[in-house]
Amino acid sequence: MAHPWPEPLPASWSGQLERPEPLRYVQVEPSVVVEIEADVAFEHQRWRHRVRYVRARPDMSTDDVPLLLGEEEGYYGET
Repeated sequence: MAHPWPEPLPASWSGQLERPEPLRYVQVEPSVVVEIEADVAFEHQRWRHRVRYVRARPDMSTDDVPLLLGEEEGYYGET
């Protein structure tokens, strides 16, 4: 499976207007599912505010959750 994010990340993805250069990062293979809390401020395939870790979900596999929320699924996975 190919990683869904480009390497490097566009500078605009960091949310810092002064950052002109792309943001380097290390791609890792998803292997753990966690539950998060997030507010409704979601746009351009990202949450605008910090998300909070709630708990690990050992009862779920990475195959059980989408890597990206598509427009057809709505912002929170509803159909």
